[in-house]
Amino acid sequence: MGTMQCPGQDMRFWKPEDIFEAPCPHCGARMEFWKDDVRRQCKGCGEMAPNPRLDLGCASWCKYADKCLGVAPGAGKPAAASNPAAEKKG
Repeated sequence: MGTMQCPGQDMRFWKPEDIFEAPCPHCGARMEFWKDDVRRQCKGCGEMAPNPRLDLGCASWCKYADKCLGVAPGAGKPAAASNPAAEKKG
């Protein structure tokens, strides 16, 4: 049996609203975010913008949070490292 992937990170369980647009907080240009993006680089101004809908609530109770999201259980904050998923969606 394969390894179980977190339903929140598994795109098979995503809804259409899990990929959305939001304005850049620096220049107002429209930016596309995926629900698991921590931050994205704006194509308009080049600044990094945080995901306005990022919810890491699962990190407070999931024992696999450190492996899945790069946070320790109970921390509720992403690690300082970049988000590899955001980099490949570029």
